[in-house]
Amino acid sequence: MSFASMGFAFFVTVVIVIFYIVPAKFQWVVLLAASWYFYGYYSFNDLVYIIITTVSAYVCAALIENARIRQDAYLKDNAETLSKEDRKEYKARTKKHQRLFLICTLVLNFGILAYLKYANITIAYINMYRLKWFGDTDFIPFIRVLLPLGISFYTFQTMGYLIDIYYGKYARERNFLKFALYVSFFPQIVQGPISRFGQLAPQLYSPKKYDFNNIRSGFYRIMWGLFKKLVIADRLAGYVTSVMSQKEYFGGFYILLAVFFYSMQIYGDFSGGIDIASGVAEMFGIRLTENFERPFFSKSISEYWQRWHITLGTWFKDYIFYPLSVNKKILKLGKRLREHGHESLGKRIPIYIPMLFVWILTGMWHGSESRFVVWGLFNYVFIVLGTELEGVSARITGRLRLRESGTLMKSYRAFKTFWLMSFLRLFDINQTPSDAFRAFRLIFTDWRTFDIVKVYEQLSLPQEDFIVAAAAIVILFVFELIQRKGSVRERIFAMPVACQWVILSVLFVAVSVFGYYGPGYDASAFIYGAF
Repeated sequence: MSFASMGFAFFVTVVIVIFYIVPAKFQWVVLLAASWYFYGYYSFNDLVYIIITTVSAYVCAALIENARIRQDAYLKDNAETLSKEDRKEYKARTKKHQRLFLICTLVLNFGILAYLKYANITIAYINMYRLKWFGDTDFIPFIRVLLPLGISFYTFQTMGYLIDIYYGKYARERNFLKFALYVSFFPQIVQGPISRFGQLAPQLYSPKKYDFNNIRSGFYRIMWGLFKKLVIADRLAGYVTSVMSQKEYFGGFYILLAVFFYSMQIYGDFSGGIDIASGVAEMFGIRLTENFERPFFSKSISEYWQRWHITLGTWFKDYIFYPLSVNKKILKLGKRLREHGHESLGKRIPIYIPMLFVWILTGMWHGSESRFVVWGLFNYVFIVLGTELEGVSARITGRLRLRESGTLMKSYRAFKTFWLMSFLRLFDINQTPSDAFRAFRLIFTDWRTFDIVKVYEQLSLPQEDFIVAAAAIVILFVFELIQRKGSVRERIFAMPVACQWVILSVLFVAVSVFGYYGPGYDASAFIYGAF
């Protein structure tokens, strides 16, 4: 039941109708039933993993909160007899128990994720080195399991909830079924965003009145997401795959074009999916956290990652970076460096060491292969270099009498950031780091004559598709330029109703006619089949 399928559209329509028909106090039950049906539709067997996460997190939150309640009651009942040291010792003992509950649950859930995600790649490396070093051909067999739907997203979301409960940020959800809805809410289960309990849970559980504005606004966003996914991302995928599989044959210009197209493809695919998820949620009166904020207009790589996959970045910042940055050993190292005259380095250590861990983990989150770790480390290096060279950049800009806030400098920095991030995407679309480096080298050393006919005939991008893709990319950039000054949908809704219907009709026709539905299919067949 893909987001871009008619089956999903029918499913959502049925759920919306039932959601607004049933008594308001049962609306969350409808969402829970729909979420578990949606998840089970993909693979009934994978339900076991989300059940383990839900049950373990629910029990752990109860243990943590009950320990806190017992502590408060004990300290209150014995306030007159306990000394300050006794109170401190009792609190420390309670905290130790809470920490044990938390660590066990984190290890269980991240252990499951790590096993499913990294077991086969680990086995592959073990077999490779056994053969290389010992000539051993008695290979360890691979495990036969596919990564369950959305496991990275619901694991991170649920473990973030547990950490917040541990630090007393929220009171735990006592209703198990309501908590299960928070874990499995179907629009975001596939690819996020990674929501926080305080932002999402109150919306899931509160009664909703039917509001046509929510339906209208959500539908607009769904159509925009489908435009990015079907008209841009899926159309460009064939070209990117063809070039990267035969990079030596095609040469530098085609690889460079593939790098650009892949940036458009992955943005259209990922942000388009998020738009669909957010649009569906909006139809139920629920606002998901924004996950993208015009990343291609970023002036630095650091800013780029504040605009791209925002919820993952904030998760790593809150639960990895901040705790490590106040770690006593790291702070002690920074202090020692400052005492020995390395003032600048001493100040940076509590930032750069946690950041290194964040980027290694970010790379591992994106994939199990070594190329993703290399990708993460390159992001880290570029961010550190960008920070360290800010002073140099400012002096050069000053000597050239250029204004940092001027249009020229903003455009240059956005252009530079876009291409740096695009080149780093070579690690996404090549099987190994060496393949990515070779593709990068070919871009600058194998500059053959560009032949547009080769693009049309040999690279899975016919002339019509090439023109549609180029026009769609221009529309995407224009749309995001306009969006810098406020919500485009709000501007549309301020127009006369006739204009709103015209815009929606044009968007619907664009998706239906120009959407790319895969080899063997064409737009007309898809349209008539749908109706």
